[in-house]
Amino acid sequence: MNRSRCFTACLWGLGILFIIIVMHSCANKGYPEGGPKDETPPRVIAEQPASFSTNFNKKSINIYFDEFVALKSVNEKFIISPPQAKKPRVRLRAKYIMVEFQDTLRPETTYSLDFADAIVDNNEGNPLGYYRYVFSTGAVIDTLELSGNVVNAETNEPVVNSYVFLYENTADSVPLKEIPSYMGRTDSSGFFRITNLREADYKVVAVMDENRDYKYAPEGEQVAFLDTLVRPVVFSVSRTDTLGGDSIVERSYLAYGPNNLYMRMFLETPTQLYMVDEARKQRELLSFVFSVPGKNDFAIQLLDTVTEGKWYFPEVSPGGDTINLWIKDSTVYKRDTLHFQLSYLRTDSTGMQSPYLDTVKMVFTDKKVNEKAKRRKKDAEKPVIDFLKMTASVDREQDVNTGIFLEFDRPVTQDITEHVQLLEKVDTLYVPTDFKIVPDSVHIRRFRLEKEWKPEAEYELLVDSAVISDIYGRHNDKLDKKFKVRPLEFYGKLQLHLEGVEGQVIVQLYKPDNKKTEKGQRIFNVVAEKIVDKSGDLVFDFLHEGKYRLRAILDENRNGIWDPGLYLKGKQAEVVRYLPTEISIKQNFDIEQTFDLKSSYIGGELKEEKDTKKKK
Repeated sequence: MNRSRCFTACLWGLGILFIIIVMHSCANKGYPEGGPKDETPPRVIAEQPASFSTNFNKKSINIYFDEFVALKSVNEKFIISPPQAKKPRVRLRAKYIMVEFQDTLRPETTYSLDFADAIVDNNEGNPLGYYRYVFSTGAVIDTLELSGNVVNAETNEPVVNSYVFLYENTADSVPLKEIPSYMGRTDSSGFFRITNLREADYKVVAVMDENRDYKYAPEGEQVAFLDTLVRPVVFSVSRTDTLGGDSIVERSYLAYGPNNLYMRMFLETPTQLYMVDEARKQRELLSFVFSVPGKNDFAIQLLDTVTEGKWYFPEVSPGGDTINLWIKDSTVYKRDTLHFQLSYLRTDSTGMQSPYLDTVKMVFTDKKVNEKAKRRKKDAEKPVIDFLKMTASVDREQDVNTGIFLEFDRPVTQDITEHVQLLEKVDTLYVPTDFKIVPDSVHIRRFRLEKEWKPEAEYELLVDSAVISDIYGRHNDKLDKKFKVRPLEFYGKLQLHLEGVEGQVIVQLYKPDNKKTEKGQRIFNVVAEKIVDKSGDLVFDFLHEGKYRLRAILDENRNGIWDPGLYLKGKQAEVVRYLPTEISIKQNFDIEQTFDLKSSYIGGELKEEKDTKKKK
């Protein structure tokens, strides 16, 4: 009996051991750490028909690979040149890709199918590389090419994924009406190369083609263009190589060009006038926004309410593109729904501005509050006074070179100067000091307090309650702010030696914070600006410690701002030069820096800082 139990126990032990061995072998199948990562890209093993075929008359192309592949953003990356009205369909079939033509191919034409880096292996996503398939519907493969770079005209930074169009029809209006003769696209460095061209003179235009119709839409899409036609050429180049010792050999090869085309892209300033938006975000406020600044002959008439006198207070932006109407008449603004007839200028189908009548309904409803919650709130809270809101742009510390802005949330009815007090601390007492109140040139509800501040002095800004009222009879709450002016040692100074000035130049010192608009346009946080028309020394003082950059706008039309170009008028954007170094400002230090506008530097990576610093 004991022998039987022992035998059974041995069998159980052997069984468990066998299971452990099997599980261990399964678990260690392959590499313990997952094995080396596959970094080998897929390889093309066959093409049907073969690339660089002539007399091509097929409806499709098959490209075979040595492994399973995938397509990454192929709809965005794949292009065919010359382009077709109906883009070819690219299909994935396990280890091969099929390209099916949806449009008729041109006779006697060389086509280039560019996949960029859209073809990757199926496992690790290793890209094949920039794969290109070429064929000709005639007996000859065209081999000419041209290349260059596209940069943003204002920032000099590379423009990525911009289309570059070539036109054999060189009329200025062609890019707006026809698809190009050939096309290419910029890579991550802004570089483009368009190959397999026939010999001809080409108009060259780059477009950030948002809707992918292969045409340029003025004011809606960014554009770059060359001032002259371009004719691609091929030429022989010789190069001397050393083989070792005293052996020298001269080698010849073919070069294609031009290979240094430089295109500056911009978004045209809008000229089409129309109303962008009308809104009633507050019960008393109507807002109307136009597409561009300028004369718009705006007029408004109430349709369903009879009023005596002017029922609104206008607040118009300096350019006239934003119009705020503050409704003064309570019988008007208390109504939830208002109907108006608007009259203004609008660009018509002929491109001319003509009067336009429009009827609009503007609604405002107060936020609904649960009745029980409203009663609880009414019982629990004391009555809240609806004050005229007033803010002052001052904190505990004030810069020695800036004023203070006073801003109200509604238009005020009187001169506020007599109601504002500024006190300076002398010994232990605050005594009145001189200052000036100036209405802001942009916002009618904003005022600027100007004062020649004393460094390290202490001040108190005081406005008593109920001394200022708005057009609705609301009064201000009390404002009382104490602050101290920063010492001169807090600031740094930049002494700039500006060279190579020809014509008017706008020199801007800005913070490199890389903010952009919704359309991707760079926003420059300009700290200081000076306009000059000759070389010389400039001083930027009262600078906070931090990193800064410098740029110079060559202001051709002398209007004090950077201007983009106009394609149909053949006008390029104004040139902007950038200092290649980033400037580091330190407290209580003077920085000397030379900025030569004739420098060959146009943009790119920052160089190491080589400023001369000296303590004050």
